[in-house]
Amino acid sequence: MPAKYTNDQTKALRRSILWRTIINAVLFTVVFAAAFLIVELLKPSLSNFVFYSLLGGMDYTLYNALSTLYYLGAALGYLFGIILIIRAGINRALRYFDALFEAVGGMLTHDDAPIDLPSELSTTALALNNIQAERERSERAAKAAEQRKNELVVYLAHDIKTPLTSIVGYLTLLAESPDMPIETRARYASITLEKAYRLEELIEEFFEITRYNLQTIPIERSRFDVTLFCQQVIDEFYPQAAARSLSIELDAPEELPTFADANRLSRVFNNVLKNALAYADEGSTVDVHVGESVIGTTNWLKIMVVNRGREITPEHLDRIFEKFYRGDDARTTSSGGAGLGLAIAREIARAHGGDITAASENGMTSFAIWIPQAGF
Repeated sequence: MPAKYTNDQTKALRRSILWRTIINAVLFTVVFAAAFLIVELLKPSLSNFVFYSLLGGMDYTLYNALSTLYYLGAALGYLFGIILIIRAGINRALRYFDALFEAVGGMLTHDDAPIDLPSELSTTALALNNIQAERERSERAAKAAEQRKNELVVYLAHDIKTPLTSIVGYLTLLAESPDMPIETRARYASITLEKAYRLEELIEEFFEITRYNLQTIPIERSRFDVTLFCQQVIDEFYPQAAARSLSIELDAPEELPTFADANRLSRVFNNVLKNALAYADEGSTVDVHVGESVIGTTNWLKIMVVNRGREITPEHLDRIFEKFYRGDDARTTSSGGAGLGLAIAREIARAHGGDITAASENGMTSFAIWIPQAGF
């Protein structure tokens, strides 16, 4: 619980117990004083009654002793009453602790019922209910992530079997048919190589799942030309783009020095561009815009990738950067991955102190990579 909540709650309890004790003590004192005053006013009549009726008017020593005991008893009675009031205040404080222990015990046993505490502990009740709600949200998110991860492991395991079966089948045909025509042999060898590449991608995704620990991404910045950097990454995607009649257009300054981790940023741009090519309409153009923007006092490198294709719903946009998250369409494509690419890209950008944002409207989907720049 934050220190502010603790301090506020301690002050509230202190005031509540102190004022209750003071009020009870004052009320007791007023009642006791009133009773004592009434007795004092009636004392002459009571004294005559005690002296003559009970003692027979004979023994002054016993009468004086009773008078002394009366005042001593009154003093002791008042002191005993104050002690009882203080004890009641202490017991009330202990009941607060009992209520707190019971509430915390309910949280530890995963009791989902709302925490209800006395009004004096309203601050603590609010804080504990917030903690319980956050814990429940975290548990649900962890279970959902674990379920998605398990589903993807099963999915990838099933997908691995498909290209592996094809590879074994075609290699068996090549081995058992040495007199096969050269054209057919070349076609089978090409198909086998394609399936082997697909198998390599799936196995790499398995490794990605096992070593996925984004909280420990090391960033080693250096200065480099981001325009040349983007052109080199784009060139690597030429075969993939050509296979679907896609073109990639780079809009960037002739030279743009930047300060970032080139290897990590390469992976960010690679993952974003790969996603854009996978979901772009066949025969369309994927645009890459590179530039700088000044927001407030910070100079930002901005790399935006825009493709034309099926629009992404707001619900998917909210979750597209979650690890192991895959839209329904991804499962039906042969290039569907484990749902880690964009999650890793965002974490690398955030490790730089930046971020990635996404937008989709009217069939145009854009991803913007933001990296803060130090002065050169």
